[in-house]
Amino acid sequence: MNDERDPRYEDTGEDGKSYPCFLCLWASQTLSLFGSMITQFAVNVWLVRDLYPLPSQKPELAVALTTVGLASFAPLIIAMPVAGAFADRHDKKRILVASNAVLALLSVLLVTLSLTHGLSLVPTALILVAYAVATSFHSAAFDSSYGLFVSEHNLPRAGGLMMTSHALAQLLAPALAATLVAAPTLMGRPSWLPADLQDGVPFAFAADGLTFVIALVVVARLRFPPAPAAPPSTGGILDGVREGFRWILSRRPFHWLLTTGSFANLTFAPLLLLLPLLARDRVAADAAALGMPYEEVLAIANIAGGFGGVLGGIAVSLLGLPRMRRTLIMGLSLVVLGLGEVIAGVSTTVWGLALGMFVGESLVGPLNTASYTLWQTLTPPQMLARALATRRFIAQGAFPLGTAISGWLAVRAEPWVVVAGSGALMAVFATVQMLRPGFATLEDRMRIEAGRPD
Repeated sequence: MNDERDPRYEDTGEDGKSYPCFLCLWASQTLSLFGSMITQFAVNVWLVRDLYPLPSQKPELAVALTTVGLASFAPLIIAMPVAGAFADRHDKKRILVASNAVLALLSVLLVTLSLTHGLSLVPTALILVAYAVATSFHSAAFDSSYGLFVSEHNLPRAGGLMMTSHALAQLLAPALAATLVAAPTLMGRPSWLPADLQDGVPFAFAADGLTFVIALVVVARLRFPPAPAAPPSTGGILDGVREGFRWILSRRPFHWLLTTGSFANLTFAPLLLLLPLLARDRVAADAAALGMPYEEVLAIANIAGGFGGVLGGIAVSLLGLPRMRRTLIMGLSLVVLGLGEVIAGVSTTVWGLALGMFVGESLVGPLNTASYTLWQTLTPPQMLARALATRRFIAQGAFPLGTAISGWLAVRAEPWVVVAGSGALMAVFATVQMLRPGFATLEDRMRIEAGRPD
């Protein structure tokens, strides 16, 4: 059972809403998401294979990988509140067109530097910083555009589609990127191929740029429904950022959403960080008995997690969310996600490790969709981009903290203990939250605080 109306009778163009138009927007932006992950993969290949290929260069490689990782992730999170305030005050279609154009130009710059042998660590890191900032503006505009195309009844399906996109990118983008990077070798390095293209990295950068061009064209051709009238803005962008934080932090029931998202990222980070060690050491005996090398074990675990994420996202996009409170869906999803992490941590077999990854990531789609649906239905339209951006700034900021803590703990304890303990902590936290006396009325209190008591 679900509480969604038949989509045949929803989003038929009344008030400008059109689910088919949303599907066009979603498909084009999903393509650009694949392109972004291809670039990240290609940059890491370039660092390992071309820039620091020698075993004696491991310290330099470690610094380079850290630099690239920070350049790709930190500016994205830091810029989110500003991007959200900007998106609330300006036309979202223009922001999407402009950000896709900037991202395409940055991809062209990467291709040019790669072909002219001018690519080095510093310019690459600077390009990735600009890439991350542009992505933050793209995300703020796109995340807050759902409601323009999709009715409230179909928001869970739209959210499920986005979760499917991220899971598919996790599952397929690395293989696609590896194919593009290896394209010259796969073609037998034909003599007609220019010498500058004998290295496949430019192919990956070019593919990313092409995805942004396609996304730009699709967005430019779409007719965005008019946004609800908003009160005239006062003050500058920083005032808008403060308004976004103030709106959320002054509404106590919404603190639960922020806390839950942050705690989920904090306690799920150990599994993502320490999975390579689990695949190499924890299940080593079973892998040897099965004749599986380490690389195959790690691939199976990652594929199982990605497959679980895809199935969870598809289920939500087709069926919507169950007929129960969104907060309860989030709590139950966290319990199952934590149990999946425990299974992955304690398992001493390859297929047990894969099962834990599958169970955990299969609930990421329902968890995030329930959260996004609450934010999108309860937040005033003129505040939505800021609310989502602030939520991402706070919740995703917990992930690097969880990574640092789990890395520190893994030096002092067995990695599987750190992973299983983190999963158990997540499951216990969610269970305690659901057993609290006020949990049954939490969503109602959110609606009242947001001025949506219906």
